Amino acid sequence: MNNLLIDIGNSVIKTAEGSRSNNLITKIRKKPYLKRDFKKEFSEFLISINFKTEFNLIGVSSLNKSNNLFLRKSIKKHFGKESIFINNKIHLPIKIEYTSSIGNDRICNAVAADNLFPGKNILVIDFGTATTYTLVSEKILKGGIISPGILTAFNSLKDKTSLKFSNISFPEKLIGQTTEDNIKSGIMNQTLIFCEYVINEIRKSHRGLKVIITGGFSEFMSNRSKLFDLTDRELVFKGVNLIIKYNENINKRINN
Repeated sequence: MNNLLIDIGNSVIKTAEGSRSNNLITKIRKKPYLKRDFKKEFSEFLISINFKTEFNLIGVSSLNKSNNLFLRKSIKKHFGKESIFINNKIHLPIKIEYTSSIGNDRICNAVAADNLFPGKNILVIDFGTATTYTLVSEKILKGGIISPGILTAFNSLKDKTSLKFSNISFPEKLIGQTTEDNIKSGIMNQTLIFCEYVINEIRKSHRGLKVIITGGFSEFMSNRSKLFDLTDRELVFKGVNLIIKYNENINKRINN
């Protein structure tokens, strides 16, 4: 049996299946949601998928902790078993040096990154609602940076001004002749240039730094810089799968 993996971000619900024998991620499904309708939309999403298999473990990464009780009850009702919620209090294969709670998606990214490059210096850049930078050094999550995400920046300009755009993409030229191309160039290149600045600065103190990019908007960035070593859209799911298997193994040792 596979594991069921659930990733709830700031605007999208995603599910996938994670292999028990390796870390292969399959059957990814996703649904955008409105925060005011989250409970209704999550319940409808589970019903609509109509899972036809049983799962060994169920792991959940959710950014909004206030939904955890609802999620726990809903998942138990739907699948008949308890789920493991990712946070910085459960057993993890890495250490965390962070003075306050850190997003569970970033914990998952860090664990998956360390699994891909064991014990190395790694920077994970996640292009989501926010663009986050998470530094992992020798199996320790050291901290990072949070900046506005690409879509967040576009929507901010749209909401605060009369500027309009039709889609998110890099324009053909840095200097554009239309307002839409001006907006695209400003937001996309600003994001890219800051990414490269951060990478170059961190490399001064962390030799052999590996850079992994992930998140919904990573596809726009993947071929834009030679400083990116790997693009992996499934990084959070891989982290969830690794963490719940790690906890299962520890619990087995404790019980034995």
